[in-house]
Amino acid sequence: MTGAAGASRRPPFPGGPYLVLDADVCAAAGRAPAGVAAAAVRAGVGVVQVRATRAGVRDLVALTTAVAEAVRTAGPALLVVDDRVDVVLAARARGAVVDGVHVGQRDLEASDARALLGPDAVVGVSAARPHDVRAVPADLVDYVGSGPVRLTPTKPDADVALGLDGLAAAVASTRLPVVAIGGLDARDVDAVRTAGAHGLAVVSAVCSAPDPSAAAAELVAAWRRSASGTVATPAGAR
Repeated sequence: MTGAAGASRRPPFPGGPYLVLDADVCAAAGRAPAGVAAAAVRAGVGVVQVRATRAGVRDLVALTTAVAEAVRTAGPALLVVDDRVDVVLAARARGAVVDGVHVGQRDLEASDARALLGPDAVVGVSAARPHDVRAVPADLVDYVGSGPVRLTPTKPDADVALGLDGLAAAVASTRLPVVAIGGLDARDVDAVRTAGAHGLAVVSAVCSAPDPSAAAAELVAAWRRSASGTVATPAGAR
């Protein structure tokens, strides 16, 4: 990082499993998002993103505050909020530890998010196609979320899957860490790492799992096995 971002005190963006904590998916599974977040962090997940696209702002602030407390208690992990810088600021005003925001191509500009949240915040950006990835300002952003690698019901507005070749092209288009997302689970770790991704984000694989804690632990273990060179089950062996 350079400039103001380079002078920040924020930690390096961690690699590995990343949980997109979707409030609607958790609700459909009959689970409290804060509990799912705590279980994932205790299992070793390093980043949690709060996403509640249908929630009103007050409910989203309350949700973010509750998840922040759960994450803080469970162990070290970064917490970001999908899209909403105002929610990050409001939750912080209540004393919650919220590290930053993740914005999409149609959301607030990354430069505006950085200006509002300051040099110590974590700012992530969604970008899939190589030209969009190249356009992400590397001096202002901490990581790129790229996908969907596969089409998934949790992202119904996506009409084209990136695929593993597309993921590799995204990785090659930036010096920023790239987090793969979209229809992935622990069986995809080796393929995603081979494509060069720095992390693997999941939604349903943890939020909808019969046992979210076990699912998160499986994901973390698969990532560590892959990092150590231990052979895991190929992504295509389903």
